[in-house]
Amino acid sequence: MSGSEIARFRERQRLEEESALLALFGPAEQASHESIIKRMEQDAVPVLQLFKEGRDEEAVALWQAQP
Repeated sequence: MSGSEIARFRERQRLEEESALLALFGPAEQASHESIIKRMEQDAVPVLQLFKEGRDEEAVALWQAQP
């Protein structure tokens, strides 16, 4: 191995380690409890409407299709 190959390897290793540390301990985007509840309620509106209309199978299918 030439000196430049070793230097590239060490730099790559340093960058991968830095990336792993950021993934584990870096800042992360977090949703508030209120925003999670609001999203759940918004997703439930069309499903509940289908249940009210008696379209149970469609409601269940829509609910199961949501991520």
